[in-house]
Amino acid sequence: MNQTKRLSMDTVFLVAVGTLYVVDFSGVTGALLVLTIGAYAILDSLAWTNTLSISLRRLFDLKLTLVLLAIFLVVVLPTVSWMFMRQMTAPWQYIHDGAIQIEESIKYLLQGKNPYTENYLGTPLAEWEYVEEGTTENPALYHNAYLPFIFLFSTPFYIVAKHVTGWYDQRLVYLLLFVCTLWPLMQHATDQTRKLGLLIVFGLNFFAVSYIIWGGNDGFVMFWLLMSTYLLQRDRIPAAAVSLGLACASKQTAWLFVPFFLVYAWGKGSHPRGFSSLRRACPLFIVPLLLILPFLLWDAASFLDDTYLYLAGHSESSYPIKGPGFGGLLLAFGLIGDETASFPFILFQAAFCLPLLAFLLRTQLSDNTVKRCWLGYGLLLLTFTFFSRFFSMFYLGTIVSALALGCLSHDTGRQA
Repeated sequence: MNQTKRLSMDTVFLVAVGTLYVVDFSGVTGALLVLTIGAYAILDSLAWTNTLSISLRRLFDLKLTLVLLAIFLVVVLPTVSWMFMRQMTAPWQYIHDGAIQIEESIKYLLQGKNPYTENYLGTPLAEWEYVEEGTTENPALYHNAYLPFIFLFSTPFYIVAKHVTGWYDQRLVYLLLFVCTLWPLMQHATDQTRKLGLLIVFGLNFFAVSYIIWGGNDGFVMFWLLMSTYLLQRDRIPAAAVSLGLACASKQTAWLFVPFFLVYAWGKGSHPRGFSSLRRACPLFIVPLLLILPFLLWDAASFLDDTYLYLAGHSESSYPIKGPGFGGLLLAFGLIGDETASFPFILFQAAFCLPLLAFLLRTQLSDNTVKRCWLGYGLLLLTFTFFSRFFSMFYLGTIVSALALGCLSHDTGRQA
């Protein structure tokens, strides 16, 4: 019986995802993107129908080259272009306000000032165009919600870039880590189709690409999360714990990965060995403590106000309720007065997230793999952010990437 010839999964992914970007590009870039997607589909069709005699390794190398070219056209080239356009116009244009705030945090730190104590009124952030219904002033001018490792890690890059080129853009760091993420990402899968599938879903993630170009920091956090599970696959628990600790010292959403990491470490053997593995995971708590504690001691009230109360809606100028989540529904039905109102979202988060977490961890114990860690993280993050005060669309970028890893990765991770 003749085997049915079909396009491979990675080709379907690239055609489906890549087509979404074709309408956003014109001229040379758009033409190159169409040619790249078309060449990929034709190459796969010829290989599957045996019209083209080619080894699987050679086919993989050609496909990989085309995927990387698509990522360059969709992500890298626009990001670099926006960085240069910003340098030619003004420091508050062509960039996300969060990236501006990280840059200003670096400057404050180098001046011996606390980025959580200071306001950002006299910085380019004050000139950034803030458009939010019901709010006239950007609350980020008074609050730095980002945990310290992002600006601590970026400080050496800032110093070198300013010395060598005279200018700095926070996207230099974000873009570097985005590119560096691609290799450990592919190592989460063993077969070539899944490697390419992961690369396509992550590198051309529809919900994440614009945020990367704009200067969002989720890619920064994802690098450390991916390095953590890459090291977990190789049973390097202390190093994996360090990497996850760095992610937890970068953004609060990384904390949701911790229970899955601990269950994975504990469940890799008998009970004595499990507790030994947990002891090896101690850097997970030590690393963020070492990075965060100095700022807590410096000004605990400002740090807690910026990184928790501001986001939870309990500060003088809290983050507004917005997005297509639970908060948006409450606003739409008139159950909340306005975007600045206080509301106990944490009760709903606990009511939905705790039972879900218990179920996910119990499921993971019966199939204790990195794949389960990512699947659990993606589902928990989706639930937690949906019931949070605000549900930004860029959260879906991380969620989609996590779920893709939960579906396409293998736990061995040994194959290069």
